[in-house]
Amino acid sequence: MKCNLAIAIAIALGTSALTVPISVAAASDSEELRLLRQQMEELQRKLEAMESRIEHMESETDEIASKATAKDAKDKALHKAVQLYGQVRISVDNQSNDFTDDGTAINSNASRLGVQGSIPTTIGDTDLFYRAEVRYETTDFVNGGPGTTTGTKQLEFREGFAGLKNRKFGKLRLGRLVTEYKKTLTIIDPWNDNVPQSRAGGRQGSSELHSGFFNNSTDYVTPSFLGGLSGSVWYATLLDNSSKPLQNTGTLKNYEGGQAGGVGLKYKHGPIFLAADYIDMDADNIRKTGLENDSGWQVAARYQCSSFSISAFYEDVEDLGLGKNTYVNGIYKLGRTRLIAAYGMNRDGAVYKDEDYDNWSLGMKYGLTDRSELLAAFNRRSNDDTNEDFDTITVGINAKFGYPP
Repeated sequence: MKCNLAIAIAIALGTSALTVPISVAAASDSEELRLLRQQMEELQRKLEAMESRIEHMESETDEIASKATAKDAKDKALHKAVQLYGQVRISVDNQSNDFTDDGTAINSNASRLGVQGSIPTTIGDTDLFYRAEVRYETTDFVNGGPGTTTGTKQLEFREGFAGLKNRKFGKLRLGRLVTEYKKTLTIIDPWNDNVPQSRAGGRQGSSELHSGFFNNSTDYVTPSFLGGLSGSVWYATLLDNSSKPLQNTGTLKNYEGGQAGGVGLKYKHGPIFLAADYIDMDADNIRKTGLENDSGWQVAARYQCSSFSISAFYEDVEDLGLGKNTYVNGIYKLGRTRLIAAYGMNRDGAVYKDEDYDNWSLGMKYGLTDRSELLAAFNRRSNDDTNEDFDTITVGINAKFGYPP
């Protein structure tokens, strides 16, 4: 490129710089030949000076590009290390039922704010990753959070952990965790943290084991192998005879001290998702009639394509006092709108007086962005033993920010 540029410049300069006519006759004259040589030498010096300036400019350009690349990499690393994210989830809910008060209220649905990140470590190909998340009330100051007795708590700690992850060896975490047992359901239930969710009250198709977080926990998740299979193991433990709960919410707060744990398998490949999980509870003290120390299990499946999906879930936690749960849903996608139909039931739950519950819902979600959405749904939960119904019409918005695409 430099040679071509030099030739072009030589031609241009030569046109203006060579003022002495060059001819065969003139070349024979020694004085004119000397002048011609001087002009050619001057031209050569100008070309060399110009080449030097071009090389310097190219060097400066490379340095600027290198600095820009380094800055971009630094900015990306910083963004990956500290990510502020959250959700503002608000709905207008109208209740008409045989259980509690009727009426309409504007509610916050597990709105949250958190910080998370991933940072390279001195251990080869291993990153430190973390999360700290709180739930906050967006609509009032009295709803509090799960488990409040005074009704005045505006902030509640949700998930928090620190851990290490490696593509070859998997992920290890310590803290207050969403276990893989819970994640199985969140993958297939499109209504998580809204009125029609299957885990609501533990009687709409899945148990309260999916509703909260296990305290004082550790878990390990393998990398994917055999074309989409992964395994997990988790364990929560407290000091002997501790009065602290193993779980943070609802009925499960009544498991105090002791240990809990589980193992699971998940398979994801193309349109297919399959999962199986086992859980065991061994608390030192249980403060609620109907709950037991024992084990349970669940299986789940989903088939998903571009326009529709169908999911099914079965959970047997009867020995824990939480009954047997069945949940199915179908989703049809029409542009940015998802039409959702779901059915769930709970049977033989000792903690629910062995009464049978059925739940069905119809609704839709409209995507405002890749993650935020408008929603509307009707949900009915029925007690088959007492012939009582709990009906809710909900309309709302889930605004999400800071999550990676």
